[in-house]
Order: sequence, then structure tokens, then C-alpha cells
Amino acid sequence: MRDQLLEEAKTSSILSKELISTLLESMDYTTISFLNWSVEVLKVLRIRIDRGDKIQDAVSGITYDKDSFRDFVKKNFSSYVFSQLFAATGKKEKVYFNLKESEGGGYSLVMASSSKEKTYQWISSLSERFSLVKMIATNVVYVKDVKHNTYVPFISENGKFCKYSEKEGKIVEL
Repeated sequence: MRDQLLEEAKTSSILSKELISTLLESMDYTTISFLNWSVEVLKVLRIRIDRGDKIQDAVSGITYDKDSFRDFVKKNFSSYVFSQLFAATGKKEKVYFNLKESEGGGYSLVMASSSKEKTYQWISSLSERFSLVKMIATNVVYVKDVKHNTYVPFISENGKFCKYSEKEGKIVEL
């Protein structure tokens, strides 16, 4: 479905109600796949408009030029999406994602509502440089290198990943 709508964005001179509504609905879903798809489609449209293609919106009836398209994106999409299309390369907005458990198992990357939302929770310090932390969504334990701000999974002597059990107050193998 999304592939067909992307193809429409690449070739059609009239953007269907379905394409416009799918783009606008994508702002209701904060997963990275929806955001990336929206950015991809909007980039295609921007390139076409910049080269002079006449593209009409079937919903509003507007035939977009550079300014009206920019206004459309600014009005209807998040600042992250807008910055991916119109900000200078070094000034694109940074967005943060968290893991959320999906129905039926697995995890999805979901856009955080602010940069203050935490992905990891501190467990204890091993030294001035290293700390043990757990990923909040999974309880999997990581060793955080404070100096380089990097994370590596905590692996047991048996070569297994570990979880932090708050109930027991200890690290257990998966």
C-alpha cells in the first residue's frame, strides 16, 4: 500500500485524497518507520516541485509551488519532519526514540515526546568510568562507559545476556 502511494508521489500530477490522508495520519503514529516513510514521500514531492513539476493536492485543490509546499509541511507535520526537508544539513532536528513492547512480541522504536525521556536506568557504578544500567523496556543489563558514553551488553561468564531483577535485586542470565 505504502509502495503504491510512494509511486503516486513520484509520478502523479494530482495527489490523491488517500495519499494526503495517509501522510497526515502518519503524524498520529510515532514509530520510526512511519516517520521515515513520510519524510521519503515528502522529499520526493519537494524534489519534483523544486524542478518545476505542477503537483495539485486533491483535498485542498492547491497546486503547490515551493512556498505553498513549505507552508503545507510546516502546518501539518512535526518539526522533526519539517527539519528533514527544509533545514540546512547541519541543522536538522535531532529526534529521540525509545523502545516500546509490541503486541505479539518484539519491540518498536517510538519517537520520544522529549529528549528527557530515559531509555536506560542506572543500577550501580562499577568505577568512575563504568556503570551498570538496564534498558528500561527490556531490563537487559548494559555496561555504560561514562567517558565515551557508549553501552555494551553485560555478558555472563556463560556467554549469556543478563537481565536485572528488581524483585531479587540481582542480575540474572536470560
